[in-house]
Amino acid sequence: MGKQLFRYSEDNKAKFLESDNITFNDGSVVTPEEIWDYLTVEGPVKYPGTYEINLSQGNRDSRDETLPTSLKTHYLSLTFSARMEKAKKNGKTIAFIQGGQAVDPYTAADTIALRPFLVGQWYHGREHGNDIYKSVLRRKQSKETAFHDMSFEACQTGGYEHVQVGDLPIDVVAPYTVLRCSDVSYGVEAHRHGPNKDVKLINVDFPMRHQADKPWAIEYFARNLKKLVKTLDEARGKKTTEDDLWRAIRLHNEGRRLGTELADLWWSTDIPPTNSDDRNSLVALANLDMHGDVQASLSVLKEAKKIIAERVKNGVKGHAVTDNPKRLFILGSCVGINESRSEDAGAIVVGKDDQWSHCTSLVEEEGDPYYNLAKATLEYPYEQSIEKRAQWTIEQIRKSRADGVIFIHNWGCNTQAAVSRPIVDFIKRETGIPTYIHERDLHGLRDEQEQNRVNAFIEML
Repeated sequence: MGKQLFRYSEDNKAKFLESDNITFNDGSVVTPEEIWDYLTVEGPVKYPGTYEINLSQGNRDSRDETLPTSLKTHYLSLTFSARMEKAKKNGKTIAFIQGGQAVDPYTAADTIALRPFLVGQWYHGREHGNDIYKSVLRRKQSKETAFHDMSFEACQTGGYEHVQVGDLPIDVVAPYTVLRCSDVSYGVEAHRHGPNKDVKLINVDFPMRHQADKPWAIEYFARNLKKLVKTLDEARGKKTTEDDLWRAIRLHNEGRRLGTELADLWWSTDIPPTNSDDRNSLVALANLDMHGDVQASLSVLKEAKKIIAERVKNGVKGHAVTDNPKRLFILGSCVGINESRSEDAGAIVVGKDDQWSHCTSLVEEEGDPYYNLAKATLEYPYEQSIEKRAQWTIEQIRKSRADGVIFIHNWGCNTQAAVSRPIVDFIKRETGIPTYIHERDLHGLRDEQEQNRVNAFIEML
């Protein structure tokens, strides 16, 4: 019996063709008609795994075909690898970074900043025709190879392997040493001892714990940001000016403002205007880097705000969302639940702290751009002490009117594993809502045992 593949319905084509174009960093434009053609003709052939309807991706059609944002984020995801190949061919500098950081200085230095997941997406997107199980197996094989060269306790291992064996032409490894992850410094050092000696390395040192209000810490991190930009300039052979950084800050602030406005819109109604996956894609767009093209993300985000506002005004419920679903808030780095199956069980994800933390942190637009960027970065709620992080999370939980909290940490993430219990205890003491902690494997399908536990938590709610 052949695998069942999702297909976009021709009944929705005419309405989609009335939506906006996507404009990219290089000034090129793709029209809704070109997007539709890719999603219905080329995409299913190249990446059949993403079109499969199965338990890991939902046992029903979870895509909202009437929401242009849903189709456009799918298009950006499917074309990611090809767009990175094109960018590199055209001389673009590409940096391997860590999650949990805004990318303003990389944008200023005309550099594409890729988190570990995106590095893997670029590499695995080069191979076409795989179903979902072959895709997952390929990712696991990359991970296992890297385990032998690096460490099974570092979540950057997959990205490490692709850089070190020369699979991908990454120019710079340049993450921030943020509190959210325990392995960033180790990862940079591992690259220093790897076989690829051409890649430039810099660890952007982040003064941790209670430093946000200390002038010396802000000045220290500002100097580190200047070193970062200098390293990026050496890789691309051009100089970044303060005006370049100001333009990047204003651009990213625009995305951050739109993201927070969209969240407030989404939370303002009792009827969820999108499903969980589409809500999460709005935050990814607001960070402007999750599709490897800042302008493309901003382009789709601007249109999304108009559409979501109209849905909220008219009381339109998101596709496949149950009536009066239980509202879940997810905590933890690089994690998530199977959203469509959780919706089948009567829930909806109304927020996550990861990515959202730095989306809510605007950078002041007057003064010294490096100092302002350093100050905003040191104020990320996710990077604060346990009590401060928990207090900010409680504010987001109350805004989103969540009924329950799930804290997920990946195997090998020592920081998140250590802070999960005190944070959820603090949240439960202050709010009284139920909480649940879950440890999961970083890569692979979200298994049945995990879903059973999530479903039990939803049933309890």
